[in-house]
Amino acid sequence: MGVVFIFILIANFTNPVDFKAGSSYFNRGEAAIGGEITEVISAPEPNNDNSLLAAGSGIGPGIFEDSEFDDRDPLITGQDSLLPNQNPITVYLPEPKPAAPRSAPYYGPSLAGYFIFPTTGYNQGRLHPYNAVDISRGDDCLYENIPVFAAASGVVTATYPTQSASKWANSGYGNYFTILHPNGVTTLYSHLKNILVGAGQYVNQGSIVAFMGGYPKTPGAGNSTGCHLHFGVRNAAQPFTR
Repeated sequence: MGVVFIFILIANFTNPVDFKAGSSYFNRGEAAIGGEITEVISAPEPNNDNSLLAAGSGIGPGIFEDSEFDDRDPLITGQDSLLPNQNPITVYLPEPKPAAPRSAPYYGPSLAGYFIFPTTGYNQGRLHPYNAVDISRGDDCLYENIPVFAAASGVVTATYPTQSASKWANSGYGNYFTILHPNGVTTLYSHLKNILVGAGQYVNQGSIVAFMGGYPKTPGAGNSTGCHLHFGVRNAAQPFTR
């Protein structure tokens, strides 16, 4: 037991290459003390030989705790070391490049001043898919008829009335209709309590064309969480984003 303790103590302080070379002193055709000697793969060959005693005492060119560490020629790393995690190397990775900002989708030219605000209420101003915004009124549509106006003059191209209270009625739009304007732009009005116009009818800008709906589980509300108008624009920029 005393011999094994001295052997381990010397192995902890010696240069791994010297240790490997000196191990033949203990293993001359016989079984090695304490098992098989670990082979050091990545240790560089020293310029001159050192004895176990010289290496253990800090004499000679071996690398020790207080010596300079040369990043260009590390002695032992990772799994090659006799002792796990001895002399680890820090690898610096390049900083990730920031993601490029997404460009806003283009829905058409800006027609500032062409449309009037199509109802009364709070404009959330967040652009939805298909170029739409929501204008909300809480639960007011349960107690009053909130008018919806034609944002510009044009012809009603289609109406989609429904009495279904399903949130997926008419693909989630509930009661809705569209108006085609003389410049080729179409506007869409959805989540309505009542539609007051019919397909083929010409309407003037500012005409009352519907009443706001959208309160959940009421007929024609569609996929909605409260009274609001979903106002969409086709072939032009949405004028009421914020």
